[in-house]
Amino acid sequence: MADAKAEVKTARQLLDDVQKAKADAIAKEDVLLKQLREDDLVLVKKLIIEHRFTATALRSTFAASKKAATPRKSTPRKKPK
Repeated sequence: MADAKAEVKTARQLLDDVQKAKADAIAKEDVLLKQLREDDLVLVKKLIIEHRFTATALRSTFAASKKAATPRKSTPRKKPK
C-alpha cells in the first residue's frame, strides 16, 4: 500500500516537471520566433531596397487572385405573338 502512494507521488512529481519543462519550452520558442521575425524583417527590407521593389509591385504580388465570375445564364426572351 505504501508503494502505491509513493508511485502516485512520483508520477505527480514527474507530471509537474513535464508541465514546467513544457512551459519553459513555449517561452523559449516565443523568444526565438520574435528574434527570427526581426531578423527576417531586416532581410526583407534589404532585398526590397536592393531590387528597388515598389509598393505597387509588392501589392500586386501578394494580392489574392480573384477568380473570374462565371457568367449568369440568362433565360431566352419570349417572343410576343
